[in-house]
Amino acid sequence: MARRSEEEERRGAGAARARQTSLSESFSAAGRLYPDNSLRAAELTRCLGEMIVKDLQPLSIVEDQGFQGFVRALDPKYKLPGRKKLTETLLPNMYDECKGKVKSSLQDINSVVLTTDMWTSVSTEAYLTVTCHVIENWQMREFVLETHVFHGQHTADNISLELRRITEEWGITEKVIVVVTDNGANMVAAVHKAGWRHHPCFAHTLNLVVKDSLRNVPELVKVLEKCSAIVSFFHHSSKATEKLRDIQKQLKIAEHKLIQSVETRWNSVFYMLERLYEQNEAVTTALCLLGKNALCLNVGELSFIKQTVDTLQPFEEATRDISAAKHVSVSKVIPLVSLIHRSLAACERQGSPLATQLAQQCQRRFRGIESIHCLAASTFLDVRFKQLGFRDKDNVEVMKKRLCAEMQEVCQTRESALTPSPMPTASSTSVPSTSGSNQGPAPSDPAPTKGGIWTDFDKQVLSSQHHRSASTDVLIEVRRYSEEKLIPRDKDPLLWWQEHEQTFPALSKLAVRYLGIVASSVPAERIFSKAGEVVRKKRNRLKGKNVNMLLFLNKNL
Repeated sequence: MARRSEEEERRGAGAARARQTSLSESFSAAGRLYPDNSLRAAELTRCLGEMIVKDLQPLSIVEDQGFQGFVRALDPKYKLPGRKKLTETLLPNMYDECKGKVKSSLQDINSVVLTTDMWTSVSTEAYLTVTCHVIENWQMREFVLETHVFHGQHTADNISLELRRITEEWGITEKVIVVVTDNGANMVAAVHKAGWRHHPCFAHTLNLVVKDSLRNVPELVKVLEKCSAIVSFFHHSSKATEKLRDIQKQLKIAEHKLIQSVETRWNSVFYMLERLYEQNEAVTTALCLLGKNALCLNVGELSFIKQTVDTLQPFEEATRDISAAKHVSVSKVIPLVSLIHRSLAACERQGSPLATQLAQQCQRRFRGIESIHCLAASTFLDVRFKQLGFRDKDNVEVMKKRLCAEMQEVCQTRESALTPSPMPTASSTSVPSTSGSNQGPAPSDPAPTKGGIWTDFDKQVLSSQHHRSASTDVLIEVRRYSEEKLIPRDKDPLLWWQEHEQTFPALSKLAVRYLGIVASSVPAERIFSKAGEVVRKKRNRLKGKNVNMLLFLNKNL
């Protein structure tokens, strides 16, 4: 038996050596490796780079033995590039190529919107991220312009200088119509110092409204503390978690995990309360069986939680709706504020103390929102809403007057571009002779001649024609647009404008400008999440320029 065992071991070792020899021979045999300048090697290296930036893989993946063996099995002739080649050659080339394409796209765009925010990596380095938003061929486009390591204090002056540097590099400084940031005083001041219009992030403002309101309802604060303690108990005890799961199975209800609230996100409070209300029967049973009766929610607390969830529901829907990146969002701000006011009024009538606080906070933070022109114009130019989204119709008329003035500027610019060169004068034009017997009868009204008694009249005609084209036409265009039927809310307003661009030539230009504004700085914040995948504890020494290239290519490639 011992001899047989030794013999089997020798056979196994021999087979392993044979497989290793076969694998080695398969890609070392007489110049079988692809030359570095071959098309096949370049194609595979390009695919490797795209995989790294799209999946945000660590650059060190090319040094991992498992990955190297996987590549050899796929194509024994391909030699993986080293990490140095990735950072010094491949990624910079891909970055330059992609940057050229983005610049080309922005070159023909007349108006752009920026979002920006700052974040800190696990290596405690501060970064400033800037994203750009445009409408191109009636589609929303989003680009990451730069993620820059920010040195020095986060003052308005320093941030403003960096923002101007980035926009100057991209050639869009004069095209920026709005910059969307959170409500941080330094960010707001930085935008104003750069000479641009600032628009506060709607999602961030909603967050402040809810957080301030939650703190101002003492009985709710106590309930939230108790709910948080319940969730913490189950999260920190594997025995309790297992017991809850068993009871959920017995009750045949959804085996959902409890959600803990997070200080920085108000909607986490909503999700925590909603989940606890859903799982109340299972949670209460588990707590009783585990001897934690003091944590059980009583009938009054449970009723209060249900009332709170119902009151916060519109805010959760608005936050989720406004954070869409690929759809028109700014036009929803005014209608959403109106709907929130209406919902809070109904909750107040039902005796919700939270609704009273929320209504006061909304009144304070959203007072005069319909008089902000970019918001009012975007709502009117969204064929899903038009004037229907406004609470005060007087604000609609004020917005229309300003919109008409902007349309006249568009028309004048277009007329200047289309004005033909002057026609030859009468003295330089040959006039055929009218003498001779073969000429036909003279017309009853002679052709008008320049000068003479009709001079002042002709000037008045020309003036009235110009006045008509500069003012009356835009009023007619606005009226005709107002009479168009609203489209369903789930339809794309940009598609509608693409189909009606020729029908409303001046308004369509303004639609591109105003509907391209984003309602929140969420796009910049999403880059933070991506950045967390790039700058991790295992690669916290990644250079700032490489972080910028990876995030840029991940979004724009």
